[in-house]
Amino acid sequence: MASAHVTTAAPRSRRVIEVACTVTIAAGLLATGCSTNSVGSAADVTLTPPVIEPSPPVPATGRDGLTQLPLSAYGTSDEDDDLLFRTQKALVVRCMKDQGHHSYAGQNMNRIEAKTDEDKEAANPVGAWGYIGRATAEQRGFHVGLKIPTGGTGVSGRTAKDYEACSTEAKKQLPALTNTAGWKLTRTLYGQSLQLAVADRRVIAARKRWSACMTTAGHPAQDPEKLAAGPWKTAKPTVGEIAAATAAESCTRSSDLAAIYFAALTGYQRQLIAADVPVLTAYQKQVRDLTDKATRLLAESPAT
Repeated sequence: MASAHVTTAAPRSRRVIEVACTVTIAAGLLATGCSTNSVGSAADVTLTPPVIEPSPPVPATGRDGLTQLPLSAYGTSDEDDDLLFRTQKALVVRCMKDQGHHSYAGQNMNRIEAKTDEDKEAANPVGAWGYIGRATAEQRGFHVGLKIPTGGTGVSGRTAKDYEACSTEAKKQLPALTNTAGWKLTRTLYGQSLQLAVADRRVIAARKRWSACMTTAGHPAQDPEKLAAGPWKTAKPTVGEIAAATAAESCTRSSDLAAIYFAALTGYQRQLIAADVPVLTAYQKQVRDLTDKATRLLAESPAT
C-alpha cells in the first residue's frame, strides 16, 4: 500500500477509547464504524504500512484487542474509571445525607462493566477485525455486548431534585477530562488509525479470505460488522444465527483477520503517537492528577 498522508489533530483518552462508533460499551469502550472530526492540526505525518510479523498474536477477546492498543495508554484505565465512579458516588452520597436523605446510599447509581469471563468475551466482540469468541458465538450468536440490568431503585420528588444538585456539585469537585485537548486528540488519532487499518492491503486481503470462508461455510457475507448487525431481531439467538456466528468465529481464525487487523492498527497508532508526544504526555499527567484527586476525595468521603 502506498504511504498514507495523515493530518493529525488535537488530543485524546486511555485503556479503552470512546469514539463515535457503531457499537459502544458502557464505561467507555469503543467499537468500529467510527466517525472522527479533526480538532486542529498538530502535525503533518507521512505514515508507512507497519511491519507485521509472520504470525501476529490473536487477542483473547475483542475487548483485550482494544485495551492492548498503544493509544489505550492515554486516558483512563478500567481501574481509573472504577475509582472515578466510586468517588463520584461517595461525593453524591455524602451530599445527599447532608441534605437530610439519611437512607440514601447511591442505589440509583450503577456502573455497567464486564466482570465475568463471559461478559468480557462478549464485550466488543465484532468489528472490522471480525473477532468473535467461540463461547460467545455458541451461546449468544450475535446477541452480544454487556447485559444491562433491568429495574433498579430510582429517585423521585424532592429526593430527585436534591440528587441532581448533588450530582452537579460532585462533577464540579471532580471534573471529567472530556473535551480537553488530550481527550480530543486521542479520539482523533484513534479514528485515523482505524481508517488506515481498514485500508491496509493486508487487512483487505484477510477480509477477502474471511468472506470466501464464510461463503464456503454456507453463510455468504462480505463484512463482519454487517453480518453481526443482523437482522437478528429475535429475543434469543436462533439456530441459524448461532451457525452463522460460529462460522464467523472459525473463519476469523482461519483467515488471520483479527491477528492482522490488530497488528496493523497497533503499527499505525505507534506512528501517530510519535508525532504528538507532547500533547499526549500532558494528557497522561492530567489523568494522574485527576485520579490522585479522586483518591483524596474518596478518603474524605464515607464508604458507600
